[in-house]
Amino acid sequence: MRTRCLALLALAVLVPTVVAQERSGPKKNPTFPEAIEQAKKAVEADKLGAAIAALQAAIRDLQKKQRTTILAALPKPEGWEIQDPAQDDASADIAASMLGGGHSVTREYRKGDDKSLSIEVTANSPLMQMMAMMFNNPALIEADGGEVVKYGPHKAILKKNGDSGHELMLLMHDTHLIKVTCQGITADDMLKVFDQACVDRLEKPLGK
Repeated sequence: MRTRCLALLALAVLVPTVVAQERSGPKKNPTFPEAIEQAKKAVEADKLGAAIAALQAAIRDLQKKQRTTILAALPKPEGWEIQDPAQDDASADIAASMLGGGHSVTREYRKGDDKSLSIEVTANSPLMQMMAMMFNNPALIEADGGEVVKYGPHKAILKKNGDSGHELMLLMHDTHLIKVTCQGITADDMLKVFDQACVDRLEKPLGK
């Protein structure tokens, strides 16, 4: 009997354990309400690291919503080919660390082989506050070859960019910077694309 038990035990050791098939899919990012709830529970459990990670996830979810709203506000001029470069979470995290917690949204425009335009929105970056001094100094702007363009309460700086290009930088609420660059079109044509109506639409995702 003892020999038989030992034989069965040896057989059990030799036979591999059968594990059910399991497929690991991509991790689902929490929504803003889910992330806030996770942060609250983590704080209550005194798990501060987990709470901070949950709040960062909540910010990422808001930034995705803000990106969608910004893109919806940007112009779609007739006759131009439009491209919105994709951005994954890893790239967004790197950009946020470089921008002091902010993030950027870009749209590219092309018309034919020689006309191009780009709009880059840097949102919610505390680093932009350092640029307010330059925007409020007309002498410095003029010395750099620029001119002031007003969009309601907001100021922009327009200047040449290379032989056939122009650059426009608009500071909104000392927190958001919008940079518009073009090649192959006049400054007037660029300002027709990036007009007052566009800035008014951007007040929704970028306003105070």
